[in-house]
Amino acid sequence: MIGYPAERSYMLPRLPICCTPEAFQLLSAQIPAINSADALLQGAIAVSMHQLKTADAGRVDLSIQKYADVIRGRVRGTQSQALLAHMLDYLFEEVGFSGNTLDYYNTANSYLPAVLETKLGLPISLSMIYKAVAERLGFRTWGVGLPGHFLCGIELEGRRMLVDPFAAGRILTPDEARERMRDIFGEEAEWSEVLLKPASNRHWLTRMLQNLLNIFGSAGAYSDVAAMLEMEILLWPDQLRLQRDLALVLVRLGMTEPAAMWRDS
Repeated sequence: MIGYPAERSYMLPRLPICCTPEAFQLLSAQIPAINSADALLQGAIAVSMHQLKTADAGRVDLSIQKYADVIRGRVRGTQSQALLAHMLDYLFEEVGFSGNTLDYYNTANSYLPAVLETKLGLPISLSMIYKAVAERLGFRTWGVGLPGHFLCGIELEGRRMLVDPFAAGRILTPDEARERMRDIFGEEAEWSEVLLKPASNRHWLTRMLQNLLNIFGSAGAYSDVAAMLEMEILLWPDQLRLQRDLALVLVRLGMTEPAAMWRDS
């Protein structure tokens, strides 16, 4: 469970209330080093653990390391272009990672252990796998949180590129990324180069949680909505809006006592 500063602890309930304790605790453990690559990966695994009781962080790490080892074994020396080409071929042609266009809103698409098993996922989960493998091959990578479509950035010999793991690792230009966003939101969608800036790990995990919040909310799964809000509060403990949102959901679930504590905080 999470503790709070003394001046606030008397008025706030202890978490988690609805989130699986193991999931909550694993995410909580990542907060002190949230900017590290390992914290991002472990945080994503934590998100999956709310529903996937058999999620195994060690197995996820071994799978990603195996992919990196296979790719590395196919390239002599340290030619970055060859490594990138083999990574593209191996992950998307041989292993078969792809976007789940037929069942896009399945929650499993957001859960890293499930995506590693089915090879189907959302742009954000596939980008995380791409990033994790690329980093173990020595590439500098980052997330790009375009509205409606997450991408991965990668640096190759001083040149920055955008990669769409949802589209089999296709390389995009900034203009193509802009068109992708406008395909989703229409021509009136405002574009700024700021949208291409690297997403922080905290924002990356928040977006994963927000995706799940929308799915659970649409299905009326309010206990799961509350669980995602609890995890988001871990990432943003000073955001009173999240606490009030959680209070409203707890009321809907009939948990009036903890809801009142959050509402009045």
